[in-house]
Amino acid sequence: MEPLLVACLCAQWCGVCRDWQPQFTALAERFPQARWLWVDVEDQADALDGYEPENFPVLAVQRGTTLLYCATLPQQIATWERTIRAVAAADASALQLAAARQRAQGAALLDLRRFA
Repeated sequence: MEPLLVACLCAQWCGVCRDWQPQFTALAERFPQARWLWVDVEDQADALDGYEPENFPVLAVQRGTTLLYCATLPQQIATWERTIRAVAAADASALQLAAARQRAQGAALLDLRRFA
């Protein structure tokens, strides 16, 4: 199975994002089997294919070509960790359902592999 690709979509001008970055880095240390990305949406706008977050920071989780989760979350390390663990532990049918939800919400165009 391919490793998870975990990204924080943020903006450099966003003070909340800047404050969150050290915690995101600490969270990455808890999941060394995943690949971690810090994506500035303004610097990487071309690779977002029109996806625009409604708020910041956004947690995005992908496995292979499938975006499994993409949503704004509060800057609470326990919430992010719980969400990542749930996505990582999901079985095939749950992952298909999660991917379908992302497509319905319009986030499915986002491909985190473009930032890796």
